[in-house]
Amino acid sequence: GGAGTVAFEIGVGYFSGGQFVVEQFLMRDYPEEPMLLAQIQKLLRAFPMLATFNGRTFDMPLLQSRFLLHRMQGYDEALPHADVLHAARRVWKLRLGSCNLQRLEEAVLGVTREDDLPGSQVPQTYFQYLRNGDFAPLERVLEHNRQDLVSLAQLFFYLCQLHEKPETTGETADLISLAKAAQKRGDTGKAKKCYRLAAHSEHRALAFHALAAQEKREGNPQSAVKLYTAMIARGDEPVAACEALAKLYEHQLGNPGQALAYTRQALLLLSEPTLTESETVQTSRIALQYRYARLRRKLSGDAKS
Repeated sequence: GGAGTVAFEIGVGYFSGGQFVVEQFLMRDYPEEPMLLAQIQKLLRAFPMLATFNGRTFDMPLLQSRFLLHRMQGYDEALPHADVLHAARRVWKLRLGSCNLQRLEEAVLGVTREDDLPGSQVPQTYFQYLRNGDFAPLERVLEHNRQDLVSLAQLFFYLCQLHEKPETTGETADLISLAKAAQKRGDTGKAKKCYRLAAHSEHRALAFHALAAQEKREGNPQSAVKLYTAMIARGDEPVAACEALAKLYEHQLGNPGQALAYTRQALLLLSEPTLTESETVQTSRIALQYRYARLRRKLSGDAKS
């Protein structure tokens, strides 16, 4: 970043005639930058949307600054822009942790780069070319950029496919992430579908809990009760399920007696001896004890009246 940063090589990929075309522009010296920018400006105007990988943070602000520096009209910031990095994190961060492009290539696309030039070495390779005029090392820069573009197109397509047909993924952790993404954009039907698919995996407890919470939000407390009781029967996060049932019976079903019973059950489960006791367990116990005492007072008051 900064005023001295120059976009000396820019790659653009697009579909044409059923093929994916890669165009790469490299300035041989600094005076050629306006010419390079003019070509990019022309391409940006030719398409209805833009897809990048971390482009919102790096590529496009840098390009915009170079346009302004040369008194050229920048790209239209109203142009729809899909930054695949953020979409990738929403889907794959739970399973992969790191979502840099190389990690996604290996884990999602099955691509392993051979003799790849690390991105950190690209600037010094270009500056060396400016000093000695030897173009050969820049071939690796162009190949690195070409693979970036091809991977970007593949990831973009794959993400669209996953959001459209989540059942096509073979990774249940990705189903959980897809469900959360669908919830965030208000597509509860798609979210519930993803959670149901994930309910047959090692993420069953999380899926059941999320489905039950969604049923509560939609005003279906009895459906939520069935899901939480199924969790208790299977031993899937029974403390959390008991606490959720206590809240349901107290606030939505108007049955403080049943709420007290589930609060007591949760406290009994938390009282089982363990070698270590986390801060989370202590916090849960205190909250449940408070709920238990409040429900006892409420029931005692109802009995007196």
